Parts: sequence; structure tokens; C-alpha cells
Amino acid sequence: MAAQYLFGIDIGTFGSKGVLIDAEGKLHAEHFIEHGVNVVRPGWVEQDPERCYWQDFKTITRILLEESKIDPGDIAGIGISSLAPDMLPIDRDGKPVRPCIIYMDRRAERECKWVQDNIGFERVFEVSGNAIDSYFAGYEVLWYLNNEPENYDRTWKILNADKYIIYKLTGEAVIDHTTATIFAPLFDYKRREWSEEICGITGVDIDKLPRSFEPHEVVGEVDSKGERETGLAEGTPIVSGAPDAMMSSLSVGILDRGESAFTYGTTGCWVIVQEEPRFDPRFVNALYFSGKYTSVGAMVTTGGLVRWFRDQFGHPERQRAEVEGISAYRLLDEEAEKIPPGCDGLVTLPYFMGERTPIWDPMARGIIFGLNLYHTRAHIYRSLLEAAGYALKQHMEIAREIGIEVKSMIAANGGAKSKLWRQIVSDITGFPQLYVPKAPGAPFGDALLAGIGVGLFKRFEDVKRFVKVEEEVIPNKTLTKIYSKLFQVYKNLYPHTRSDAHMIHSITAGGIEASG
Repeated sequence: MAAQYLFGIDIGTFGSKGVLIDAEGKLHAEHFIEHGVNVVRPGWVEQDPERCYWQDFKTITRILLEESKIDPGDIAGIGISSLAPDMLPIDRDGKPVRPCIIYMDRRAERECKWVQDNIGFERVFEVSGNAIDSYFAGYEVLWYLNNEPENYDRTWKILNADKYIIYKLTGEAVIDHTTATIFAPLFDYKRREWSEEICGITGVDIDKLPRSFEPHEVVGEVDSKGERETGLAEGTPIVSGAPDAMMSSLSVGILDRGESAFTYGTTGCWVIVQEEPRFDPRFVNALYFSGKYTSVGAMVTTGGLVRWFRDQFGHPERQRAEVEGISAYRLLDEEAEKIPPGCDGLVTLPYFMGERTPIWDPMARGIIFGLNLYHTRAHIYRSLLEAAGYALKQHMEIAREIGIEVKSMIAANGGAKSKLWRQIVSDITGFPQLYVPKAPGAPFGDALLAGIGVGLFKRFEDVKRFVKVEEEVIPNKTLTKIYSKLFQVYKNLYPHTRSDAHMIHSITAGGIEASG
């Protein structure tokens, strides 16, 4: 019997999840485990690749194989995604030279300024399709070159988190075109290759950058060592993969022009598909699947804010959750449902870890504006949910401004389980959302991508048959009008407080610019 099962795993910021499905999309096993991040100093964020990536992969693989009772030889293909972009250097023996610098890291501000001064914004945008910002992994590579020259010299290849797992399984050092795009400014998105021009100007050794492939291309097979360490069968094909936000979008069938997905994850990403690139520096721009392009509204803290509130202020709900066996988030939602839309004049600016799009400002700060003695914990919690809606609305306005057509939106990832949150976002944006409650997210997309790569599915469009929309969230037009007034307050908060946020940054975390 031909192999008919597919394995997908996503290595996220705070945890990893894997699934085993069959060729009909049926879920046979899934498992999730948590891990953390290491904040080395303000603005410096790293992870241990062995513990967070490889150990997670081995543990999840073992559990999925045990629970499903599937013969590893019956797995037709493997897809892997992760947080992105990351800067993970390995030596010629395949060992990490240093911890992985992840996308949250902001240490490369000096390198960004150097690129601005020596190459210029217009040329960088023309080549890379993206703004100059330390979110993009290419600037972390420059920081590495400038500040850890001995480690840099020892480096054989620079990988992303998921590509480290692919290397451990196959011995191949690769990257997919989509992830390579967000290694700006080093990748030329039009030519789909590393830019000799930019690498030459910056001094980055182009040979240290891995070969790039389309996300669905098979880039290697599990070797004998990979089989011994994981239990997967030697010879199992592995596809190149893509960043987790793109895989979440694929998992809910986002493939055609104007289709979009809003991922309610630790970070919020609004992914919208384009046939031809209408790139704007206020978005993260990248190559997508099947020859298409995408612009992404990338918000640092959406679900991260909700988790922060639960951990810092949701102790009663956490205690009840342990006793009653229900989610603390559901209990918080129940309290927030009692609060009127607009939170009695409370507006939150969600820049609690700086912000990526549309402002590209690592020194921005979060604000809970309009507080008075009438407000309760529930008001504040609801205002955090509303902040995600305001942030998305701002990106949707920009998309309309530059001529990107938005035909549809699907709510994806774990936070989308909250019916209240989905309704708030639709009420604020005035845009309906489709909801696919049984979609396991990025790892399901990974498995589907593997199916495309190994030929179980003939076309990308074939994955749409696995998307079962069970609900459409219809915006309340009356509430949209109410929210539109508060949205103006939201948009004013950042420009009115930018200089003060930068001053606070210089007082409390000035070491980011002075690093090295």
C-alpha cells in the first residue's frame, strides 16, 4: 500500500504543535507542548535551538507515532514551519554556533541605520520589497557579522528555526523563498535569489546563506541518523516549508487574489493574497504559494496581550479554571461580554513590545487610555480585545489606499476560538469573518503542503476541500459607527505620544542602540 499519511509540525514562539493526517484531511493525532523565550536584556530575545526546536520535534514525533499507531513507513511526506524570521548560525558539523536570535529581537538598530545611510531606503525597498527594520533577519545577520566576528567566521550556514530541524533530519541546509524574503535586505524577491549587490555592500558572505526553494519543493529525505533520533522512516520526503503565519493561511485555504486570513496568535498577522505585488513599506511583503504574493499586517502583540493579562491579572479565573476544568480565557470573555462596546471610553494602544507594521517602531509603548475609577478589570480586558480590531482596521485602510482588494477574511489560530473576540473584530472593522473551528492551524497547513510536494494533491487548490466553514461573523453596523469614533482616538495615540515613548526608551532601555 502506498504511503497515505502526512506529518506537519509548527515550532511557535511559546510552543510547538504537530499533527498526523491522512490524504482525506482526517486528523489521526495531534500534540502541543510549551516552551519559552530567553530575554537576554531589553530588546534581545533568543531561544535554545536544541531544547526549543529539536527536542520539541523529537518529543512531538514520538507522541504522534505512539498515539496514532501509524507505521512511520506509511508517512508520505513531512512539512515543518516555525516562527520567522530567525537568525540561527551552524558550523560545518551542524552544531549551533550561538543561540537563535528570533523575530522579536531588536538589537540590530545600529545596523538598520547603517543600511539607511549607505544603501538607502528606496534601493532596499526596490530589491527586498520591505522596509528597513530590525525585525527582518538580514539586519540580525549584519549585527552578528559586526559584533561576533569569531562566531561569524566559524559559521557554515545561517538558518531559520524550522530549517534547523530540516538540517537535523536530512543534512541539507535550505530556506524557502517566503522566509528568505523576510531575511531583508539580503534577498532579491524579483529574482528569487540572494542579492549579490546588497551582500557585497554589507559584507555578508553569500556562501553562508542557504539555497532557496519554493515552499512545496521536496528538499531532502530523512536520513539514517534522523531515523534513529526521531523514529521517522529513512527516505521520507520533506518539503521546504514556510513561516507559520503563511502555513496558518494555507490551512484555511487562503490562495486566491483578495482572500485573507487574520491569525489570532501570540502575534497577529493579517495575510492577504495578491496576483501581482502591490507592495507598501507599511506591510511585511513576501512571496507566497503558487507564484503569488502577499502583504502582511504583522502586529507584535495580540494574543500576547491576552496571555499577559491572564497571567498578571487573571488569577481568579485561573484558579476557577483549575477547579472547573474550563479555560481561563473563556471566563475572562464572560466578564468582558458584560462591558459595553468601547469599554466606556477606554482605548488600548497595543504596542507593549514596540510595533512592526504599520509604524515600524521598536521604541513605541503600549497605552491604556481613558482610565477612570469606574473602570474594572473586565473593561481593561475587553479593551485589549478591541485593540486587535483597531490595529486590523488600520491595516485594512492602508490596503484600500494602495489598491489591494479584500474579498474575504477567515479567522484563524487559537484566539479565534473566542466568539466574543471574533465579533469585536468584525464590529470594529465592519468586515465579516469566516470561521473554520476545526482547523488545527499551521501544522495542518504544513501537512497539506507536504501532500502537494509529494504529489498526493495535484494542485494547491485541492486543499480547499478540507476547509469547512461553519460560521460567518456579521458585523453590527450600529457598533461599527460607534467604534469608528474611538478608532480616531486609537490612530491619534501613537503620533501624539511617540516622542515621549522614545524618551522612556532612552531612559530605560537605551542599551539597544548602544549594543556591541
